[in-house]
Amino acid sequence: MSQKRTSQPLRQVKDVALFLTVRRALSQHPSFQQGGAGLILLRAPEGCRPAEYNYVLSRILFPDDDFVRNNGYMFINSDSKAEKLVLEFETDCRSKARCIIVAAADVIVPGSILVAADMFGELDPVTGSDLRIACRGFLGMRMDMKQAEELLTYPASYLWSALRRGRTVEGVLKRLAAVTSTDTVGERWKQSEDAPPLAKMNGYGQAKEWGQQLAVDLHDWSNGIIPWNDVDRGVVLSGPPGVGKTIFAKSLAAECGVTLVHGSLGEWQAAGHLGDTLKAMRSAFTRAKTNAPAILFIDEIDSFGSRSTFTHDNKDYSVQVVNALLELLDGIDGREGVVVVAATNDPDRVDPAILRAGRLDQRIEIGLPNGRDRIAILAEYLEYALDVSDLENVKLATEGMTGADLAKVARDARRTARRERRPLEIRDVRASLPAVFKIEGEYRRYVAVHEAGHSLVGVALQNGSFIGARVAASVLTNSTTETGGAAYFDHPPIMRRDRQFYLDHIAVTLGGIAAEKLVFGCFADGGSSDLAVATRIATLIEVRFGLGETLRHSQAFEDDDLEQLRLSDQRLADRVGRTLCEEFERAKGLLKDQRLLLDLVTDELVVKGAISAERFAELWMEGALVLG
Repeated sequence: MSQKRTSQPLRQVKDVALFLTVRRALSQHPSFQQGGAGLILLRAPEGCRPAEYNYVLSRILFPDDDFVRNNGYMFINSDSKAEKLVLEFETDCRSKARCIIVAAADVIVPGSILVAADMFGELDPVTGSDLRIACRGFLGMRMDMKQAEELLTYPASYLWSALRRGRTVEGVLKRLAAVTSTDTVGERWKQSEDAPPLAKMNGYGQAKEWGQQLAVDLHDWSNGIIPWNDVDRGVVLSGPPGVGKTIFAKSLAAECGVTLVHGSLGEWQAAGHLGDTLKAMRSAFTRAKTNAPAILFIDEIDSFGSRSTFTHDNKDYSVQVVNALLELLDGIDGREGVVVVAATNDPDRVDPAILRAGRLDQRIEIGLPNGRDRIAILAEYLEYALDVSDLENVKLATEGMTGADLAKVARDARRTARRERRPLEIRDVRASLPAVFKIEGEYRRYVAVHEAGHSLVGVALQNGSFIGARVAASVLTNSTTETGGAAYFDHPPIMRRDRQFYLDHIAVTLGGIAAEKLVFGCFADGGSSDLAVATRIATLIEVRFGLGETLRHSQAFEDDDLEQLRLSDQRLADRVGRTLCEEFERAKGLLKDQRLLLDLVTDELVVKGAISAERFAELWMEGALVLG
């Protein structure tokens, strides 16, 4: 952020060229350009730092004695922190009559700034015409359009340094050709400056493999080796907050060597009414198409919702927005050259039509990084100031952490070392990690009994294919994503699901607390999430699937809506409660009949921390032999 009371001269040819691009963007808002009040948000071109417009904005805002009071501007960079931006906006821009905010191309603008903006615009890259005008007016250097466009193929930092008074355009071109490496001359693909290529990233598993294959396919398509139909059109990345879905998109663009265009429904809606929203959406797709091959990243795609669940007053508006997105995903020419990468924390809320073949038909989950990846990620964030062998000592304390969590640990550790004016040490990292609670002793057996209950009831009822179960060695005391244990079942994506299937599913879900009741005489509050899932399923049986006492169907699907139905319909609440009690007793009865197996599986989990489907089958046979 920079503001001055006196006018800043256009001090170099770069300022003149950028001045022309800003003036062109503001020409779309004549009232503002002519001195009228308003707050305008401008997106900088890909690869251009917002602060590069510092001197230009001081000229455009007509500075005078009242400049600081009536005018302002600020920049939103890719690495800007939301909290700091909001504070800066409150201090420097909110009360100003005229204000310009320049945001990096791929940055997510805080909502409190978006809603304050009166106008929105896009800053074009410097064109050949801009460069010709700037060089002639500022340097007295004449050039034709072909020379100007050739100059713009060189890295911007080299170009602006080479353009000096007294030089000829031929001389500048020779200097640039001699200094820059041949593999960067005329490069038309833009690298993501704030993320390494995907090959250097850790913890992305299947997503990383998909991205590296995409890089090969895009290269082959660009060189005419394969047709566009052989390239994956898009992917939906899912996973808990903080696992790095946005960083993945940036690294994917760097790996592929293509332009990254960012968008989200919230950002597009901030443009204004429905027409403005649809225009902003189309603009993002057009920008990606113009820079093809390119990657268009759509954040929080679940915010579009699913048309089958729209019941609110704005249903028509929401349906039109989803339909427009589907139209853009299809594209008249198949969206050739544009790969769409969408991110969501809740893939079940995405409209099924978005996931249809030819649209975003790949679905990849980015899970929490394993121990090896966590150490690699932490080492990278620490800029390899500590040996990986030293970081192995804190691996347990990082269990359940996301990439964002590890980045915060690294920042806090480095801050501690800087404050004490000494090199970074492993103790700084330890001090930055949250406390770890070890799952051991009586509590470990409690968790093991719970997960053994889920496992045994699921296998007994054949409700899905049993994959295995685990009990963690520890959990972070402040973790919201990691649990003490889990039992895993696989269900086919397409199958016949009748009333009995859902009742069995409820029994499996309640199998954990049923096992606790059988072994300990009561169950604890750790099963509250299981109760929430079971209650949801029991309600859907009655009000959505037509599998209860009536054929009633409701559009309600979200938990809050289902809760309102139960609160407003006592008979429904009674039926749901009765179903839960019946399935709890059924699960407990199954476990009572298999009490020996329950104890065997529990002991296995306590000692080894995990049990596979194969080992479970062996214990089942052992129990049968003993009883036989």
